Amino acid sequence: EMKGISDEMRGLVDGTFTIPMSGMAESFNLSAATAITLAHMSANSDRDGTRGPLRPGDLSQHERNCMRLKWLLNSLPQHRMGEALLRKKGLELPKEFRKYF
Repeated sequence: EMKGISDEMRGLVDGTFTIPMSGMAESFNLSAATAITLAHMSANSDRDGTRGPLRPGDLSQHERNCMRLKWLLNSLPQHRMGEALLRKKGLELPKEFRKYF
């Protein structure tokens, strides 16, 4: 973050922009700049994808459900505990689900 992006990376960008700041800060860190950028893009987009830079994803309902389950399992204090709890209830995660971990 301190040095900025490499010359190689700079050569690959489609465009650049600045985020206006006020106060004493010299720059935003990467996570803050990303959050501000995504919030701006989201505010200028609509859900059906006809306006703004953000478009609905191309994940199937099954893939969205798998990602949601992954998030839920990873939110547990011990990641493997979720799989153990499911097995205890007689539920086994399909092998294809492993690609989401």
